Amino acid sequence: MPTLCYFDVPVNFRSQKILATAAYAGIALEITKINMGVDNETADYMRNCHPLGRQPVLQTEEGYLFESNAIVRYVARLDKTNSGLYGSTPYEASQVDMWLDFGLTELDSKTYPYVHNVFFGKPLPEDTNDLVSNALGGLDAWLETRTFLVGERLTIADIVIAFSLQWAYQLAAAGEDFSKKFKNVFRLYNTVMQQPKVVEVLKSHGATFGVPKKEAKKEEKKAEPKKEEKKPAKKDDDDEEEEAVVEKKKPNPLDSLPPTPFVLDAFKREYSNTDTRTVASPYFFANFDNAGYTAFWCRYKYNEDNKMQFMTANLVRGWFQRMEHTRKYAFGVSLIVGEEKSHEIVALWIFRGKGMPECVKEVEDTELFDWEEIADVNTQKEKITDYLCWEGPTITKPVLEGRCFK
Repeated sequence: MPTLCYFDVPVNFRSQKILATAAYAGIALEITKINMGVDNETADYMRNCHPLGRQPVLQTEEGYLFESNAIVRYVARLDKTNSGLYGSTPYEASQVDMWLDFGLTELDSKTYPYVHNVFFGKPLPEDTNDLVSNALGGLDAWLETRTFLVGERLTIADIVIAFSLQWAYQLAAAGEDFSKKFKNVFRLYNTVMQQPKVVEVLKSHGATFGVPKKEAKKEEKKAEPKKEEKKPAKKDDDDEEEEAVVEKKKPNPLDSLPPTPFVLDAFKREYSNTDTRTVASPYFFANFDNAGYTAFWCRYKYNEDNKMQFMTANLVRGWFQRMEHTRKYAFGVSLIVGEEKSHEIVALWIFRGKGMPECVKEVEDTELFDWEEIADVNTQKEKITDYLCWEGPTITKPVLEGRCFK
């Protein structure tokens, strides 16, 4: 059994991400806590464990490993659950490595100098937020059309980046501002940190979920008296305009539809966290409600114009971004099929209600596609399953790229 050696502190994100990875991989790690300033300063420790006397280190049958990301990679390679923690293809594995490097160079290295200031109650430099906001902005854009950083399943890339984000969120000068400004980043952080296995690791490690906190909450309390100032009956033009804006926000008719046994969010979780062909697809057909949802095939009308794959991929990304307000009521899989310089966009969509929802019709991209309603999903199980898996005999052309809206 590998042994993880570390010095336990309340916020030791390096050890936490290793333990979280081990939990997902089904790998039991024996824990040995280092007596810092004593154990790590011996010649034997520096010669065999870490040349600079740092931690965490992992003791294996073959020797010691140091640097937390290297240990995470090692544990992920031992994965007993076959959950794809290191990606499911060589390309995805390289993408995982890409994001681990990103976390180290763009997140950890830029916030580490300030962590000790926080621990010791020292004021933070004024440019603290600027040092990480650029990296978070890029990360946020990447996550606009993705649930996870790599592929359609949680990988060690998500785990490592989430624990790196602890630093940004726990900085007093960042906190809640970052969670509001970079909503997609916080969604990933929140998703990973609230996974049952991660929660258990945090509890056993003496830590808590790092939800950002800032003085903004105090400001909200101070803002209450302002409500009293709004009591005068006299209204100026600005007040009337504000009320007009509020009146325009009408509830979506889809929210008032009769209850349905098919819970779209539940299917999305199955699709994200289980094997598609053997688990998620059977779940879909066992629970789908033809009366409460409508399925569609769609094909891009101007496929003859698709000459460059990266441009076509950008077209799909933009389409999904403009569909963002429908996310609560929709699930979709879009595939780019064919050859690099001659390909098509085809897709499968599931919408709440019968027919095409108005909120989807309002998206300008909708008219760029030909839509075909699927009267009964059970009559097209094989094709729907192949689309969900991004591969299969019913997809007659090579799949160059896929994207999921969920």
